[in-house]
Parts: sequence; C-alpha cells; structure tokens
Amino acid sequence: MELNNKTVSAVLEKNYSILMPIFYEMQTEYLASLNVIYDDLDASMVAMVLTNELYKKKVNSNEINNYENIGFKNFYNMDKYYLISSSLRINKISSVINVPRETVRRKRDKLIDDKILLFDKKKKSISLNTDKIDKRILDLQIENLTKFLSKFTDYFISNNFISRMITRDQIKKDLEKKFLIYLTKFLDFQILYFSNLKKHNDIESIFIVLLCMLNSTSQLRKENKVMNYKNVLENIQNMQKVRGLNVSSISDITKIPRTTVIRKIIKLEKAGYLNRDKYKRYFIADLTKNKSTKHFFPILINYNREIIIKFFLECYEIFKKKN
Repeated sequence: MELNNKTVSAVLEKNYSILMPIFYEMQTEYLASLNVIYDDLDASMVAMVLTNELYKKKVNSNEINNYENIGFKNFYNMDKYYLISSSLRINKISSVINVPRETVRRKRDKLIDDKILLFDKKKKSISLNTDKIDKRILDLQIENLTKFLSKFTDYFISNNFISRMITRDQIKKDLEKKFLIYLTKFLDFQILYFSNLKKHNDIESIFIVLLCMLNSTSQLRKENKVMNYKNVLENIQNMQKVRGLNVSSISDITKIPRTTVIRKIIKLEKAGYLNRDKYKRYFIADLTKNKSTKHFFPILINYNREIIIKFFLECYEIFKKKN
C-alpha cells in the first residue's frame, strides 16, 4: 500500500487511542523543555518564529547534501546567522502566532535582555545565542521526536504501508545527521499547531489540557483498545480507572506556578474542557458534547490531524533522502 495523506489519515483516525498518546507525550515534553529554556511560554512562541527563520537561513545556504554542516554535532559550532530586524516585523510575528503585537514586542525584548537572542545595534540584526540552549534539552527533544516518528513508523510497517524495516536507532541517527532540516519542519509544525490552538485558549491553558489529554489517553492505551477520537472521549468519561491529575502534579510537570495552574483550571473547568472527581483530580471532558467546544472541536481535530500527517510524511521523505 502507498503511504500518503489519505492512507495515513484513515489509520490515524481509526487508531486514535493507540497513536495519539505518543503525540501528546511529544507535545507535553516539548512545552516543558521550552519552559526550562525560556521560563515564559509566550516568549517561546516568539522564539520559535525567530529561531526557525535563522535555522532555515542556514539550511538554505548549505551545500546540497552536506549534512555535516547542519548536523547536531556541529550545532554549537555553527557560524552565526543573522536576521535583519526589518524582516522581523512585530505585526508579522503577531499574526503568525496569534499573540497581540505589544506582547510580541515585550517578549522579543525579553529574549534579547536574557541574551537568548543577540541584538547587534549597528547592523540592526538578531542572531541566536546557542550557549543559552542546554544540550540536555535538545537531547530530550531529539529523543521525544525519535519516539514519535519510530512509533508511528512501526505502526505503518506492521500494517504494510511501509515495506522496509526502519529501526528507532536508524531514525535517531538520521535526526542527528540532518538535524536542522528536521528541526525546521518540526518548528513549522509547532507554530501551526500552537498558533491555531491559541485562537481558543492561552498557551498555559493549552499545556494543561494537553497534559490531561495525555494522562487520560495513556491509560486508555494500556487497555489496548482501538478507538477513534469520539470513542476515546466517550470512554474516558465512562472509565472508573482513569485517574486525573491534581494541581500539584500539573504544576510539577508543566513548571507552571501552582497559583497560575489553579487559576487556569478554574476557567478550563468552567468552560467545559476539564472534569473533576471527588478527590479534586482533573481529567479531560468530552469536548464533542460540551456546549462551548462541540462546534469548533471537530474542526480543530481535523486541522490537527492534517498538519500531523503532513509533518510525519515530510519527516519520512527526509529520512528516505540519502547521501
């Protein structure tokens, strides 16, 4: 069988309970790592756009198939690449990530004050300070992306959509070898994913919902039942074994202050995103039936499925491309 948008979409929709916990794990780990680097999730959204442009500039200037220049081993030794500030208009970044203009301006300035971005006043240009990016964080992100790609790949191999065997170790080695190529695709995807979600919620609330979704779907996945997303949400409500997360656990995992978590959870519960049990533990609500979410949630699910598929297929094409 051919691996394309249509076949991947059908498999993903049918096997939501099996495949999506892997995706939610990648997303929650990614957001947690951003909080460690930037200590500010809105600032991390601005950084995603700016650093992605820097990485793309490096990739586009690279000699064809000269992967040594863009590999992970060379990341901290790469020549500095600059973006002229005129190409980084606040309005453009604001529209891309659905963050107000003044917030973008403040967050960009914070990134410069924190020396994550280096601003050259004479050239009026910005470069990335790689010394501020902990290698352990990048190692974790590579590991999580490897896990996501290998689990999805394994599933498509077992269902005969991919004829050749592809190991997790092969995927990780390719990720490290073609690091910046994968990274730009990854950031393109993350910008699309989170900017669309921000139409409905702030980034910290999104993080909390994703974490609760991961917790609930992971427990369903242990049952090894194959379900689409509607069945998943319905079964979460009916499963007595699904244990929610308390405020302290959410704060510890997300690195969001406890008082902020409490404030966000109150709003999320009121809006029908989360349910609470008698022990004050929170789990995902059935968003297909809630009055405030049922109209846009199916559209959101379809959009997310499309960009996940596009990202997976792009990574698969990068993997297939050899020296």
